[in-house]
Amino acid sequence: MKEISLRGTLALLLFLACISQLIFTADCIRGAKEKRRRQESRGDDNIAVLKGKFTTEDKARCSWLARGEDSYTMTVTCKSGNGDGFSCKYTAKPATCTAYGSNPEGYWKQIARSLKKQKKLCADFRAVIRAGMCKRAPLDAHFRLTETSPAKPPKTEKTPITTNTTLTDNKRQCTERIDHSEIAKEKCGDSWGSLCEFFFTMIQSGDC
Repeated sequence: MKEISLRGTLALLLFLACISQLIFTADCIRGAKEKRRRQESRGDDNIAVLKGKFTTEDKARCSWLARGEDSYTMTVTCKSGNGDGFSCKYTAKPATCTAYGSNPEGYWKQIARSLKKQKKLCADFRAVIRAGMCKRAPLDAHFRLTETSPAKPPKTEKTPITTNTTLTDNKRQCTERIDHSEIAKEKCGDSWGSLCEFFFTMIQSGDC
């Protein structure tokens, strides 16, 4: 009886040990997955997104969205009153401006004002959208146009082309009538020419 009891106790201990090992392994796997998930999402957490809206001098309604970490890409989308739209992209590295590190909010406010003042928005590759606080910073600190999509071409009304088909046909028909008159004289003679011409005229389908 003691041997049977001892064997049962050992079996129970082994069973509990196996269960404990399985639980420990499952926890390790779960922890590894969670750690990997945090590492994968860490990159997105470092990407800043800023956006705003403005209206240009010619009443086009525009919006901008800047996205990046070290190098930023700012997408500008505009729509004019007549329904035509255009968009473009500007790029910059704000961190190359020393003042940006201490006042990033002020930097983006100045960029937004400069963007609104652009006279050739999304059209001039030489224009630079500057932040006043970065006057002594490298050129990379300011946004420059890198990509643009032109506005939709204006709709043009097609002018109908008039032809002189009727006039040409009338001239042809009149010519044919003159030919019939000559034929009437040849076939009917001078005395009956007028009567024959009358019949040819009745048969003639066109009018001059």
